Amino acid sequence: MIAQLTPLLWVTIGFAYVGGIGFVIAGVVLSVRRHRLHPLLLVCIAAISFSWIEAPYDWAMYAQFPRVIPRMPGWWPLNMTWGGLPASVPPGYISYFVLPALIGAALGRRLSTRYHWRRPITLLNVGLVVGFVWAFFFNAIIGARLGVFYYGRVIPGLALWQGTKHQYPLYDALAMGVQMMVFTYLLGRTDTDGRTVIDMWADARSTTRLRSALLSIVAVVVLGHVVYGAVFAPHLVTKELDLVTAGPSEQLFHGVRNQPP
Repeated sequence: MIAQLTPLLWVTIGFAYVGGIGFVIAGVVLSVRRHRLHPLLLVCIAAISFSWIEAPYDWAMYAQFPRVIPRMPGWWPLNMTWGGLPASVPPGYISYFVLPALIGAALGRRLSTRYHWRRPITLLNVGLVVGFVWAFFFNAIIGARLGVFYYGRVIPGLALWQGTKHQYPLYDALAMGVQMMVFTYLLGRTDTDGRTVIDMWADARSTTRLRSALLSIVAVVVLGHVVYGAVFAPHLVTKELDLVTAGPSEQLFHGVRNQPP
């Protein structure tokens, strides 16, 4: 099936693997140079740790992918995505969440310095805006409009191009924007030693650098899951309440029946 991938699918899959691996390598190199975990590596670990939630998120959002895309093994809960979770999702989560967070952190710091705005609030606001725009571009334009994936059903009145196979739920961009907002804060809110708020918390509770690093990893993984769980919960509730009802009657992808309600 790989031979049937379109150029656009090759690009998006390449973005997932090249970007994900590239960010991890950069994070490792920076960590080695500073002799402690770099914020970039921390957010990479957080992103890939909660990538499994993409499967139940897809199920609640009625997200579907072309059948030619390579899939993860059909284990629960990875099999909750209709047709199976794409194999590129784990590294893709790093690319997808870290890139806009880096942009948001750089922009937030610059605005804070130039206009003397409070850095924490500036980072959160900029992170949310950049995250929303990025999610809209990637999910609505590259995904729904160009056909990398579709949303079979949406909440009536809260989607663009509603009733067509290109429909896009705007609440998806808001949810992803919130997640990227948190990553932006972690990357941009550092002290003079380059420590994040999580690093400072871990250092205060550790006697060795190794213990501090392990605590930082555990904390950022828990934080990532808590935030993603918080933005996923409303989607799960609306699906269970049968509020996600608008969608086209046509088949979204050839050879794959649409996800049933």
